Amino acid sequence: MTTTPYRHRRGLLRLLDRYRRAVAALLAACAAIGAVMVLRPPPEPTTEVLVAARDLDATGPVTEADIAGRTLPDRLLPEGVLSPEDPPTGLVPNAPVREGEVLTDARLGDPPAAPYGPDMVAVPVRVSDPGAVALLAPGSRVDVLASRAMDELGGPPVRAGPAVEVVGDRPVLDVPTEDGVTGEGGALILIAATAEEARVLAGHATASRLSVIIRG
Repeated sequence: MTTTPYRHRRGLLRLLDRYRRAVAALLAACAAIGAVMVLRPPPEPTTEVLVAARDLDATGPVTEADIAGRTLPDRLLPEGVLSPEDPPTGLVPNAPVREGEVLTDARLGDPPAAPYGPDMVAVPVRVSDPGAVALLAPGSRVDVLASRAMDELGGPPVRAGPAVEVVGDRPVLDVPTEDGVTGEGGALILIAATAEEARVLAGHATASRLSVIIRG
């Protein structure tokens, strides 16, 4: 009975001797794998962002079909990336966007007249009286009036006629600060109006003096 452990040890040694090459190869492979695991850097942190699913122009708002999610390393991401949790549908690119480009808050924005209705656009209006414009601020509401600035031959009118209302009760979006001399006189305001009203205003701007009545 005392010889049983000894016999077992001899059997184990014979087994190891028979397969020593396979055991050595296995141990070497395990050592190599361990070295790789130690030397390999940890995985990079990543973030899921939104990219353009196709080429986008700046003529209309972004829809769900225009965007796609993609996971990218954090080191490649610009500032202001947009998250899939807050998709930018309804925003408008401020310049063309290539397919696959990462979308940021600097590339998309709300149309300035959007809060006043889907059919509203932002219209610059040059008012002849800078003093009246100085009384305005974003959120003011105005009527825009036009009075003839020249007669049919291109000279000054013989007599002043009544001003006509071009648009009424329109919100002021901005009162831009103009640097330098424009040569046009007056002062500029940005209002919300319909596309048809914008065309009428453009027509009056060529031959009329525009003024405003401040509603509030």
